[in-house]
Amino acid sequence: MREPGAFIIKRFSALALTTALVMSSVVYGADRPAAETTALASDRITLVESGLSAATTKALNQSASAAFAETSAPGAVMAVKTAEGTWVATLGYEDWARTVPMAADVNQRIGSVTKTFTVTALLQLAERGALSLDDPIETYVPGMPNGRATLAQLAGMRSGIPSYTFNQSFQDALFADPDTPWTPQQLVDLVKQDAPLFPPGEMVFYSNTNLVLLGMVIEQVTAKPIETVLAEQILKPLGLDHTLMPTDATFAAPHAQGYTLQGVKGRQPVDATDWNPSWGWTAGAMISNLNDLLVWGEALGTGKGILSGATQAKRLASFDFTIPIYLGPDARAPQTPARAYGMGLARALDWYGHEGELPGFNTEVQHYKPKGITLVVMVNTDIASGQTCAEGQPTVPGNPGVGPCQSAASRIAQALAAALGHPMVEPNPAAR
Repeated sequence: MREPGAFIIKRFSALALTTALVMSSVVYGADRPAAETTALASDRITLVESGLSAATTKALNQSASAAFAETSAPGAVMAVKTAEGTWVATLGYEDWARTVPMAADVNQRIGSVTKTFTVTALLQLAERGALSLDDPIETYVPGMPNGRATLAQLAGMRSGIPSYTFNQSFQDALFADPDTPWTPQQLVDLVKQDAPLFPPGEMVFYSNTNLVLLGMVIEQVTAKPIETVLAEQILKPLGLDHTLMPTDATFAAPHAQGYTLQGVKGRQPVDATDWNPSWGWTAGAMISNLNDLLVWGEALGTGKGILSGATQAKRLASFDFTIPIYLGPDARAPQTPARAYGMGLARALDWYGHEGELPGFNTEVQHYKPKGITLVVMVNTDIASGQTCAEGQPTVPGNPGVGPCQSAASRIAQALAAALGHPMVEPNPAAR
């Protein structure tokens, strides 16, 4: 789960790009046509490809390899699904010691991609008349700062409610014992006495408290645990058999080991694989895998199978470029079509999706609406790399990145999008 300016809960120079076996059944299922499997000796990328042109496949291979080499990630799993075909690739290893080649069927802690599920469930309940997006949060959870903020404003990060993940006592407790379970009430109580950051609706501020509160609302309205609601309303209808909201720290195999520098003194990464994710709850605790996230990315971008056409249109229209991003008491940044946040959904030009980050893991799920392309990247670290990584954003010795400080999944996703000819970021005029 990633927030600018706070690293709650994040690699490795000269990474070798290694071969891992990717079976066609991992991506397509036993009832689908067999795909071509290729191991490229030049860059040691292993992939499954079906239907794409040789030029597209080559561009994706080269971009993935180059971007991965600039990250701190031990390993990566990547997929691109277009109308023409699907490309899946793995690079690197499942562990820091580089003993187990990365496989395509690993489960992943998806961090803030969880938010897309939570807000979708909220929108479904609004469709059914079980709640109104105009309801104030005070109706459901009394005593919060800016209690008059609406559910829609929480979903769009416009509530002005502070994020508990910036709370120093929370950070101290979390890193002192990452195995400790947290309840939703404990999390929101951390900010109950805090002053609001701004009046509701005036700015955008990425607060995990918003999503925990929405999870509490969903449980109240349905009288069911959130894991049941998500399973009934989203996961089962879409056939997402490897996606779940965990109720404890259990992390079913197969999965990679995840590494972080958050809460670490020094620059030697620690294994955060089994840290209790309860502190993220409906803001960042879910688990999924590549197959499921490909399905989810398409559903998220189109609304098919999860929302009515009217509700999906409302979601995609929820980006308001007139509302600035709150960076601090005296600092603002503009929202633009290249960088904006809507209802549980981020926008990067014509890509719609979300990044997710939890200690040890980093995920990107994106859908390119004009062409119906879905892109997923999963890596087993949250450690950033890049020339501009600041004091507060730890990197490993020999930081391999160039250019901006970025998470690994974001760097790879942007490279793949550019290789497809549909960039996620605006070109840098200085680079022309």
